[in-house]
Amino acid sequence: MGDRYYVIANGEVEVAGRRLGRGSGFGEIALLRDVPRTATVTAATDVTLYTLEREEFVAAVTGHEPAKATADEIIAARLGAFDPAIAKL
Repeated sequence: MGDRYYVIANGEVEVAGRRLGRGSGFGEIALLRDVPRTATVTAATDVTLYTLEREEFVAAVTGHEPAKATADEIIAARLGAFDPAIAKL
């Protein structure tokens, strides 16, 4: 289960066939949908991460309707990349 949201301070990671770098984040799906992690993230280089605990992340995103709507769109797009049928979860 997800307990933190991660933001890349330096370096690159690989997730679902994509490379993410500085300023990118991951872990939001498990936090906002209360489901097990949906992907494995692997460091492609040395990486420095910032983390935000579950409660803080959820409060920040769901406490502001435009942020929540954007998060829902991102999650649907990412889940749809795996399987369009589960994008609506």
